[in-house]
Amino acid sequence: MERHGHAWIDARNLAYDRANAAAIRRHPALVQVARDNLARWLANDGDRPSPPLKEWEDILFFLDAGRLADFLESETPKANRLRQSSPFLGIVERAAELDGHAAAPA
Repeated sequence: MERHGHAWIDARNLAYDRANAAAIRRHPALVQVARDNLARWLANDGDRPSPPLKEWEDILFFLDAGRLADFLESETPKANRLRQSSPFLGIVERAAELDGHAAAPA
């Protein structure tokens, strides 16, 4: 797999979301980190937020932590597409802090 090619990026993003899903399963309250990230991004988009951000808004509103983790781990076309604009930045690091150890470097 060519490093930094599209397939490599998709595989890396899936690995990140699987780590995010595991973190959310251990600490469901961390979903709020994604909600906060998304709220900032939506505010920065102004009156015309990007469609993927609106989709994430619906997902974060309607899915509980367990179903959200399942979605993050899935390889559906929708999950693969939305993974490119994931609001889950910082989840793994926060989970590591809650677990009492530093996050592994990426």
